[in-house]
Amino acid sequence: MVPSATDMPLAPAPVIVVTGASDGIGKAAVREFARLGATVVMVGRNEAKTAAAARAIMSETGSRTVSWLIADLSTLTAVRDVGQLLRERHPRIDVLCNNAGAMFLEHALTADGIERTFALNHLAYFVLTLELLPCLHAAARASGKPARVVNVASRTHKNARLDLAHVQLGADYRGWRAYANSKLCNILFTRSLARRLTAADVVTHAMHPGVVSTRFATNNGAMGRFLRRVMDLRSVTPEQGADTMVWLATSMDPQVTDTSGQYWYKRHPGSMSRAAQDDGRAEQLWRLSEGLTGAHLRSPA
Repeated sequence: MVPSATDMPLAPAPVIVVTGASDGIGKAAVREFARLGATVVMVGRNEAKTAAAARAIMSETGSRTVSWLIADLSTLTAVRDVGQLLRERHPRIDVLCNNAGAMFLEHALTADGIERTFALNHLAYFVLTLELLPCLHAAARASGKPARVVNVASRTHKNARLDLAHVQLGADYRGWRAYANSKLCNILFTRSLARRLTAADVVTHAMHPGVVSTRFATNNGAMGRFLRRVMDLRSVTPEQGADTMVWLATSMDPQVTDTSGQYWYKRHPGSMSRAAQDDGRAEQLWRLSEGLTGAHLRSPA
């Protein structure tokens, strides 16, 4: 991962929060942020794995400003709890990278009664971002530069068949469809958030990392391992997949800092489906997400 000449100067050190940080592109991004001198908070689901990743990154980079929090982001209580901890420990947050996500081949509901793909891959982004907006606004006021929200989406959003009246899917559940739907939601959320925020305060972008060589999908038994082998036939490294995320989080290029609500691939504007550009549907998703979670925009003050 090669920083561009426009990477933000990291002095004083910005605070960057990365979810899904113990493996894959999340871990690769944390390593680069630590190398650049940022204060990084890793959010992971597994204590031992996340702690080991954090210690390895600090050993590799010499950084002593990497910490971690543990949360199962598929549950609303856990998302709110980690949001509260982050607000208490880091009143100013410069960058939030919403990266945690998974594909589940079998239908299941979370403790909140919500289909778990939709809960983890979309609602966690929605709730954690709204929980941390006061910290993002505070960082913008302190630095005089916009804070940033980077949402990891996917090109698979083009395969979505999203019916907002039936997000639970139920008997019609197909793991790949649920995943594609959630990635479309990531882009719709990014665009809705951008319309609600002043770009001088907070900018938000979505990105496609490519097909990355990680453990993604291997949580689904033999079929998941088979899918992983197929994906690895044309996959890129976690470092390559994380490159656009790091760029969106650190670049001072005006196309990153002066625009909001965009979708990126390999540091260039990506091709979105027609559904991803449907602002009416994006507003419907926002209202649905508010209803399911009780989360609303917090005051900047």
